[in-house]
Amino acid sequence: MPPRLLLPTLALLLASSFSTAAVAATVQRPDAAEIALPDRSATNPAAQPARIDSVEKRALDARYREAMSKELGLLQAIDGLDATIEELETSLARLGLDRAAATDALREAELRRAGAERRLAEMRAAVRARLRAILRLGRSPELRFAVSPEGFATAVVKQRLLGRLVAGDRERLERYREQLARLAGETKDRDAALAKLAAADRDLHGQLAALERARHDKLALVAQIEADPSYNQNARRDMDAADRTLVEKIETFKEWQEKRYTFGRTRGKLLRPVNMSKIEVPFGPRKHPRFGTTTFHRGQDIRPNHPEHAAVRAVFWARVAFVGWMLGYGQTIILDHGRGWHTVYAHVDAVEVAEGDVIRSRQKIAEVGASGSLKGRYLYFEIRENGEPVDPAEFFR
Repeated sequence: MPPRLLLPTLALLLASSFSTAAVAATVQRPDAAEIALPDRSATNPAAQPARIDSVEKRALDARYREAMSKELGLLQAIDGLDATIEELETSLARLGLDRAAATDALREAELRRAGAERRLAEMRAAVRARLRAILRLGRSPELRFAVSPEGFATAVVKQRLLGRLVAGDRERLERYREQLARLAGETKDRDAALAKLAAADRDLHGQLAALERARHDKLALVAQIEADPSYNQNARRDMDAADRTLVEKIETFKEWQEKRYTFGRTRGKLLRPVNMSKIEVPFGPRKHPRFGTTTFHRGQDIRPNHPEHAAVRAVFWARVAFVGWMLGYGQTIILDHGRGWHTVYAHVDAVEVAEGDVIRSRQKIAEVGASGSLKGRYLYFEIRENGEPVDPAEFFR
């Protein structure tokens, strides 16, 4: 290409590339509101007390009419809600981790994109400066003299010099275009991370709504058991059936043959299974304050004084006879102390023992939980002799 055409062509090329870059740098750039990073910590709102109006009560009756008609049906419905709540809480924990990862990916993509945009701006400034220099040279008499024909040898030297200058500009322009493509790629990655975060948020909100519906349904059922005679009667019927199931379960156990320890001689010597706790409901007959009906409470409801005092401990040496879910009792541990003596620990969480383990007195076996519970986190504790309930107060100091 003749020298007199080379520089104007380069100037046009740089100018057109600059305008293209300026437009491309703004393509697919979301508004500030779109790239705002939401708080990565998703917390579950506290369950609110159930408020049942007449319309909701009719809907609740319709949903659980069949459960009310079957023995253990109401407890099964509540246990089903507990299982749903546990599953949703597990899913929410997983979604929380996914959302945190998506948030981190979005932050990293934004940092990479900001770096690419900053480098592009520096290169754009360099291109502008070079373009201004070329335009100034094009207007100077020296450049016009340099590109005028003066002889073959002089022209060849000048053309080579200009060729080297133009080659440097072309290389600079190529790097500028590469950086522009890199910015487009980083923008695409950022947008993909933003879409993934939005999807995680949608899933998280949907699961939270489902969790609140399940919690509200359980609270509504518990409220009806306390307020409605028919619900209360069915709950008492179901608990009696659950007690029969517990007795049948104990009867199937093969008795622990260890004879060194005699549980029957520990009366007045044992500590409660939960330290720093209170007996919320004692063993024995209990009269309903509203309906006047009397039920027999076969164990003790033990409530920790503080949430951190949640360890459940074996009251005496034993072999673990059963660990699992029991209708009406939730997650349950039954310890065999030999010679027909058993202790029952219900509504527990974070179980630390397995069936067949031989454990020592005061060993931690679980934590106070709310599985299968109608009134939050507490421990239901029983002492059984040959399947018959015995007042635990006789054994505690």
